[in-house]
Amino acid sequence: MIDAFQKSVAQLPEPAFRGVLIKSLLLTVVLYAGLLALAFMVVPPLVTFDWSWLEWLAEAAGLIVFLVAGFLLFPAVATLFVSLFLDEIAEAVERRFYPGDPPGKSGDNVTAFMLSLRFTVVLVLLNLAALPFYLLGMIFPPVNIVVFYGLNGYLLSREYFELVSSRHLPPDAMRRLRRSEQGRLMLTGIVIAFLLTVPVVNFLAPLVATAAMVHVFKDLSARHTV
Repeated sequence: MIDAFQKSVAQLPEPAFRGVLIKSLLLTVVLYAGLLALAFMVVPPLVTFDWSWLEWLAEAAGLIVFLVAGFLLFPAVATLFVSLFLDEIAEAVERRFYPGDPPGKSGDNVTAFMLSLRFTVVLVLLNLAALPFYLLGMIFPPVNIVVFYGLNGYLLSREYFELVSSRHLPPDAMRRLRRSEQGRLMLTGIVIAFLLTVPVVNFLAPLVATAAMVHVFKDLSARHTV
């Protein structure tokens, strides 16, 4: 697993990675800018109090909630946009490290996006459901760390694995391989979740995660009959 991430980081300067990074970042920035503008328009009219200081406090609290939610949901948003350019990353990795293997089948971008969108919705809903644990973590810090990385690690490992392996395997074989290696995939997902929450690094994390999962998939498929 460590080797997979090291190879992925080393490949970041390549043109294919730079192109996907620019496109996904632009989409993410546009989305967050739009949501932030919407928050500034919607929050103030919703909070009206007789005391100006209380109204200001409520508005500030609303914006803070938005920023915290944006931070927690960044892994889902970033992964959603990178799914649009999955083939470019996977092909670059396979071309450099696995030239003798059968190339993966280029998927339908719309299908990949819809698959990622489905996972994004699930990830958002489960993280919202886990908010009480995150709040509890303000009193008992280990709680929110364990819940956040455990939950997102599982979901992200499953999403990235299915996006990558779908280029090579039919759904049944893909699920069998995933279930037989859940432990390793879970650890990979936790590393991905951690990278996605580190400032600055999180902008590169979806690319590194996609490339790393290609290496993980290649290693697992070589050791299993799928």
